[in-house]
Amino acid sequence: MSLRELVKPTVKHSKPTRTLSSKQVKAMKKRGYDAEREIVSMMRSIGFDALRVPVSAPSNEPLPDVFAIKENTIIAFEIKCQTKYAYYKRDQVIKLLDFLSIHKIYPKRLAILAAKFKYKGWSFSIVDKPNSYTLKIGEGMAFKELEKQLKN
Repeated sequence: MSLRELVKPTVKHSKPTRTLSSKQVKAMKKRGYDAEREIVSMMRSIGFDALRVPVSAPSNEPLPDVFAIKENTIIAFEIKCQTKYAYYKRDQVIKLLDFLSIHKIYPKRLAILAAKFKYKGWSFSIVDKPNSYTLKIGEGMAFKELEKQLKN
């Protein structure tokens, strides 16, 4: 469900849904932007050139939230900031994989799902198939483990 649907639901659901105020939506977006900036900083700290792609509206273009490049490696990140679990839709994963397929010049291309859990830290998962994924607290890799994977 998108943030727009949470603010003004257009479809009636059989289950009760939560309606957010515009202030709550802004706070959610800010947490997401802050998490993206944090990933950029983390990747730069281990020698990658990293950029956040500021896309404010849903797009059909294959753009990741953040991408990073170092030598022969390019990484595309889809980032979520949640409290218990992060859900990545199949379409989001397809966009990451499409973005990487455009950059054939890099022999090592990685699609990474990143979740920042409030008070618990980060969790990462490298994916290579266009499916829907869920990351829960305690699943996936910590940043140190991801860093080791990137060195291989």
